Amino acid sequence: MFRDLGQFKAYLREIDSFDKLYIIQQGGRGVTREQIIDQLERAIAKDAENVFNANRNVWINMGIGTFADLERICSAQGLSSAPAFQIFRNIIQTTN
Repeated sequence: MFRDLGQFKAYLREIDSFDKLYIIQQGGRGVTREQIIDQLERAIAKDAENVFNANRNVWINMGIGTFADLERICSAQGLSSAPAFQIFRNIIQTTN
């Protein structure tokens, strides 16, 4: 899951805000929504420049001005924990 962010970047190119994106992942079997968010965040940190450039406006509207900022925030687990980025966490929906 989230080894290749190609699909995620494609989704980013098509939206103008994270409230228009939902990623449905199968939960259960010990996998929690929080673990899925953490894994996505780690993957973004590894490819922050390309993820940021897929749609700069989405990130800028969340207060993240550069890919370096995105990388720093992800490395500090900010997307998965900071109240300012709740809209990002809301994109992940799980099923059982």
